[in-house]
Amino acid sequence: MDRRQHDARRTDTAADSAGPPPEAGELEHGASGDEITGKMVIFHAASLARPFEAMESLLEERHPGLDIIRESSSSRIACRKVSELGRNADILASADYTLIRDLLMPDHASWYAAFARNRVVIGYTDRARYHTEINADNWYEVLAREDVQFGMADPDMAPVGYRTLLCWKLAEIYYGDDSIFETLQASVPEDNVRPHCNELIPLVQSLELDYIFEYQSVAKQHNLQHLRLPDEIDLSNEKLADYYAQVSVEIEGDSPGETVTRTGKPIVYGITLLEDAQNRPAAMAFLKLLLSEEGQQIMRDNYQEPVVPAIAPDITAIPEELTPFVGQAEL
Repeated sequence: MDRRQHDARRTDTAADSAGPPPEAGELEHGASGDEITGKMVIFHAASLARPFEAMESLLEERHPGLDIIRESSSSRIACRKVSELGRNADILASADYTLIRDLLMPDHASWYAAFARNRVVIGYTDRARYHTEINADNWYEVLAREDVQFGMADPDMAPVGYRTLLCWKLAEIYYGDDSIFETLQASVPEDNVRPHCNELIPLVQSLELDYIFEYQSVAKQHNLQHLRLPDEIDLSNEKLADYYAQVSVEIEGDSPGETVTRTGKPIVYGITLLEDAQNRPAAMAFLKLLLSEEGQQIMRDNYQEPVVPAIAPDITAIPEELTPFVGQAEL
């Protein structure tokens, strides 16, 4: 299977080889048992802000000398901080694992692991126009109405942005209507497009927007009502990888005039330890927590599905300290 056609599937062998993740009590100290101190920097997708905040607080409580500094942004911006701006960080976590592969390897990272999933939903409040009417059969018609305002993340910056466009193309197949993509594109003005998912939340809460395309985890974290789309549209189902791969969109590349093709695939998050990590012991403590049963529960508590166990295409590239938490599978 082509590495780029990630279907988030893991084989039974991968699960068996990884075994159950270690318990949380094993994670309080580094491999040597020494106390973990100093600053540790994480660049991460905006949609990971809530669960990573919880893990930050937990580790800093366990290690009073540790200061975790998190920078939340769109995943593509997070990668570009490293690849283009030359900024240092210890860990990078992306809402799309392929960005690590495409933008950071091999110069800035040597491996990545898939650790979480999500789905695209339509978020709204009980003050949104037609909120009692919108459903899984008519949502694209409701959003196209002249008096409705909806928003999305920027496809050129955030995975949820280009995933939104992919959902529109999948909707054309699912509903048998080849006008959906063009109609929705024409219905969302530039002012309603924001750099990443979290910037959309205040707009829908204040009723500046009626609806937003959002990750389900983020919608739930902010107590939004949300419309769940069919699995054939929302990029959530690993068994539908071939179905999702029927569609693709073009987004801006790294150079002026260049474009990059993003093909439909299940939503899978990726994480890596960067090559220039300044505080490897602290970074390892965070990664072990994230990939452990305790970290998986924190993800669930924040409405995000963990990949259990985390998976990687090349287990030999994974740091030895993390191999108990990771299985090998095609990505």
